[in-house]
Amino acid sequence: MPDTLAVVEGVLSLALLALLIRLSQVQAVWAPRLAAALVMAVCLWGFHWIFTSLHTHGQMAWPIAAAATGVLALYVALYGFAAIALIRRFAWGPWRVAAAVALLEWARGFVFTGFPWMNWGLQQVDTPLGGFAPWLGGYGVVFATALCAAFLAQATRLRAMAKPLSCAAAVVVVGALAGLPSFTEPTGRPLRVAMAQGAIGQSQKFDPVEISLNEQVHLAMAARATEPQYGTQLLVLPETALVNPWQDLDESTRATLQRIARESGAVILTGIPSREGERWWNSVVGLSPTESEIVFRYDKHHLVPFGEFIPWGFQWFLDLMRMPLGSFEVGAARQLPLAVGDQRVGLNICFEDLFGEEIIRSLAPSVPEIERPTILLNVSNLAWFGMSNALPQHLAASRMRVLETGRPMIRATNTGITAHIAASGKVTTALAPGRRAVLLEDVQGHTGTTPFIALGNAPIVVLALALLLSPWWKSLALGWLGRRPQRNA
Repeated sequence: MPDTLAVVEGVLSLALLALLIRLSQVQAVWAPRLAAALVMAVCLWGFHWIFTSLHTHGQMAWPIAAAATGVLALYVALYGFAAIALIRRFAWGPWRVAAAVALLEWARGFVFTGFPWMNWGLQQVDTPLGGFAPWLGGYGVVFATALCAAFLAQATRLRAMAKPLSCAAAVVVVGALAGLPSFTEPTGRPLRVAMAQGAIGQSQKFDPVEISLNEQVHLAMAARATEPQYGTQLLVLPETALVNPWQDLDESTRATLQRIARESGAVILTGIPSREGERWWNSVVGLSPTESEIVFRYDKHHLVPFGEFIPWGFQWFLDLMRMPLGSFEVGAARQLPLAVGDQRVGLNICFEDLFGEEIIRSLAPSVPEIERPTILLNVSNLAWFGMSNALPQHLAASRMRVLETGRPMIRATNTGITAHIAASGKVTTALAPGRRAVLLEDVQGHTGTTPFIALGNAPIVVLALALLLSPWWKSLALGWLGRRPQRNA
């Protein structure tokens, strides 16, 4: 069954979007200003956790941290301001309103390397509108959400409410029907996975005094999770569970991990930085029961601005903080999955699961079947943001990727939310944020191709552009027909 709170949040998100669209259409000076204020308030609420990372953990002076948080919120809000201005200027109907909102959200996903966090579709993973995800992806869900909201925005007069409400209901029904087909199917035997949530505070994580203690915490969790009675085949430690590169770790730490893998027969994955000379990567490395050295490595491809690389001209901003940040190298766009048992595990690190078009690269029909993941795995460290709403927001992004691909996802996070998401998109088990524990789960891999895997974002982008340009095409066609030579009688 859908999560009741998530459904309520989805409905409230839809209602808010309907209100914003209605305010954009009202011919009063105050209406667009109120709409803009609401957009800004939502962005400040949605991204307030940036202040925690800058001030609490980065020790940036609070006025500068507050200003930087406000700038990020303003940047995201600009896309909403643009939608308000366009809707007001052109007095579009519901279909073009939905097209404009979807295109602007899509643009937010790639401009300046992309920041699609908290888009209008993510709140719909538990509502019928989420049924559009395997067909048109997350931005297709944005389009359907905006279309439904635009119809609701028209239902302002009692005598004329029936038609717009019926149209909104039709969008919901179509979404529910779209979610019924299953494009993927189970493959192989389930994989027994243990996901460790170390709950190491960000202030402790990189403290030289604490690093050795943190390693011991994860080693102890690894030993318990791989005891014979659990039958663990894959153990996953979260992003940067080990903060020193493999070659720089204490010999006893490396030996203990190798011994655990050898004695338990489990493959061990751990988040760790990789170093080759002066070059660094944010990586996940794997240890095999039969090998003495690393047998697998995944390097993060989509890096976070200011967190993992420094945009040109912004070194001064990083100098205002005390964070162990630097410039990582970019990993390959498509990397091979890890074969464990009957399954193939495809990795992504933290922020990467915000980008559905990148997740499907390894699942494309052009990729050999043996190289396509049957299970998705996200490792994250959101301790930067405390016990804030960043944690459930990130979980919602993971669930959208599951709906898009028809693949289950497992999440091993430092502070939360460590979870198993079934191929249906439902969270079957999860650890409470901030709790130190190991989540054990049998994960059933899936194979197959959804329409979104096959076509990506192209259909929704083409549809949205066609809707926005339809008046121009109509005028062009009429003009061409008007200039056609007349036949002689």
